[in-house]
This record gives sequence, C-alpha cells and structure tokens, in this order.
Amino acid sequence: MSRRTFLSLILVVFPAALLAQAPAPNPDAPMYRQTGEQYRAYEFPGTGEPIPYRLFVPENWTPDQQLPVLITLRAGPSINNNHRPPNSLVSEARARGYIVISPLGYRGLAQPYYGSRYPVIRPNGPSVPAAGWSEEEDARAHADVMNVLAIVAQEYNADLDRVFIHGQNPSGSAALHFVAEYPDQFAGAIISSGPIVTTNYPFGKLQGKVSLFVLHGDQDTSNPIAASREMTATFQANGIEAEFVEVPGGEHLTAYMLIPDQIFDFMDER
Repeated sequence: MSRRTFLSLILVVFPAALLAQAPAPNPDAPMYRQTGEQYRAYEFPGTGEPIPYRLFVPENWTPDQQLPVLITLRAGPSINNNHRPPNSLVSEARARGYIVISPLGYRGLAQPYYGSRYPVIRPNGPSVPAAGWSEEEDARAHADVMNVLAIVAQEYNADLDRVFIHGQNPSGSAALHFVAEYPDQFAGAIISSGPIVTTNYPFGKLQGKVSLFVLHGDQDTSNPIAASREMTATFQANGIEAEFVEVPGGEHLTAYMLIPDQIFDFMDER
C-alpha cells in the first residue's frame, strides 16, 4: 500500500485533529521499521520533550502485512510494568501476529487515568481519577496514547480496523474512556481488575462497535471481583457485547498474564 493510500485510510479511522498533532515516523531513523522488542521515543508536539514508549513488532513482519494492534496501558510508573516476566502479552503476540504498544502516558506518575473521569470501585470506596495529576498532564497523557498509535500505525502499515486496548486498575478506567471517546478507532477493550462506576457512562457509543473482555483474578485483594462481574452485566444489559472471566489463582497484578490465550482468542474473533 502506498503512503498516500495509507494516509487516506488513516484519515478515515483517526480524527483529523489527532492525526494532525501526531508526529510522522521518520524513514531515515536508525530503527525505522525495526522488528522485535524495542524502546522508542518521539518528540511530544508543542513541548519537544522526548517521550518513551515500548514497542513489539513480530520478527517475521514485512511491510506488505497489516497486523492488528494491542495497546497495553501501564498501571505502574514504567512502560516496563506490563512486560514483567513472563511477558505473556508479547509472547502470545509473537505467536498470533500482533503489534504491541506500551505508551508512557506523558509522565510516569502513579495512577494514570489518561483523561478518564470514571472512578474505579475499590473496597474503601471509589477512586479519585487522576489524583495528583494536573489537568494539563492528564490531557497530555491522553494525547500521548493516540500520538504513539498514529506513529506506529503509519510506520508499520497496521490494520486500523483491529486496534484493541488493554488496561488494569486505573488504566482499565482509561481503556473504557478511550473506547467511548473513539468508538470507531477501537474494536475491543480488555479490562483487568478495573471495575468502574458506570453511572455516567455513554453506553450507546459502544453498541455494535466495541466489545469488552473483562477479567479479574480470584485472589485479587485490591479491587472487588464482584464489582467487575456487576460492571460486565451492566454493559451487557445496555446492549454491549461483554464477557467476564474469573482467573483462578490470579492476583491483582498477575491475572491477565495467566490467560493470554483467552485474551488473544477474544481479539482474534474480531
């Protein structure tokens, strides 16, 4: 596919304002179209700051292939959090043929919500979204995710009809925010231990467009598993395709790494 054809396609999928602000990939860069696991950085528009992200592209990728994309949002302070051993998402992506993106979210601050205002349900009451973040930082965290997606999609000729987003705990709230904000950009969301207060959620935006895979470990002591079950049922009652999986032996930080096969089965079906 030519660059002109690809840009025409990406304009259909991405809101024009988001594409306009995202830097274009540089064909002369040393790592341009490199495959395997890698660290990248780009200059954030308006500030010029180098913002890192982690990227995996299957080693057998060729420029004529259009691979689906999984964005995995960090829950801790580092782009490495979701890649800790056994790095299951990448291992499964290699076997299934997926690109995996791990954006920083502009700043490596705790409790990233990436612009979401949906509180996470916790044992002692709902969370306060983006507590400790300035409004500017939170907005830039949101923009960072879409910037990196646009850069990678252009550089690797990604399948823009099959972009998925994964988040855990506060970034689970963020994933639900992104699919509601851009329902035409995402085919599905994987929510790990991230039950939200759905009172003001715009369910209608997802109907017929976005599917959910909600998982929660039965050994999770941080967020209540019952809340994830109830959230899933609420989405289903509002006409959204949603599946709930209880992960035997899954703890708060490990549940999704125990069932990468089921996560990718969910994505393969869409």
